[in-house]
Amino acid sequence: MLHYSCGAFNDSMSNGLYSFTNPAFVSFAGYSTAAVLKMFGIAAYTIGQRFRTKTFATPEDDVYKQLVSSLLGSESGLDGGSGARGRGRDCMNAVVERVRGNHLNDLENIIPFVLIGLFYVGTQPKYDCALWHYRLFLLSRLVHTIAYQVPLPQPTRTLSWLIGYATTISMALRVFKIIIY
Repeated sequence: MLHYSCGAFNDSMSNGLYSFTNPAFVSFAGYSTAAVLKMFGIAAYTIGQRFRTKTFATPEDDVYKQLVSSLLGSESGLDGGSGARGRGRDCMNAVVERVRGNHLNDLENIIPFVLIGLFYVGTQPKYDCALWHYRLFLLSRLVHTIAYQVPLPQPTRTLSWLIGYATTISMALRVFKIIIY
């Protein structure tokens, strides 16, 4: 059994900061889980677009082109990507690249939100303030995804990204404020 001598850690665990009795943690767990599931959804959508367009990134994945052709017939309407990357492979497709860009943006924003959010819960924020941070972040990511995939005219995507980014920065600043003072 591990023994922690850090008083702050013991206090945060004993007073329930990171338990489902803390409403701020419950909300954080729900909203961050929803954001991660949204990111998983975009990953699955990327895979679907790769199969639909027969656009695969590596030579070993080319076996799937035959599988797709046999399942959908040789006239699936799409015959792979256009453009080249790396070793000159024909692996880029505008549809796939749009979804990949969306997924990369999720990775760059959702993971920091989850990590900073865990620290943020430890600052014991007011519940309403914490809830609005979580809501704004998730809403911004949903709008960003829709704006990216439809696509919606700018500055829709930029503003939605900026709102999510500012939300995470706001939480990070609170963490630093607590650490410094």
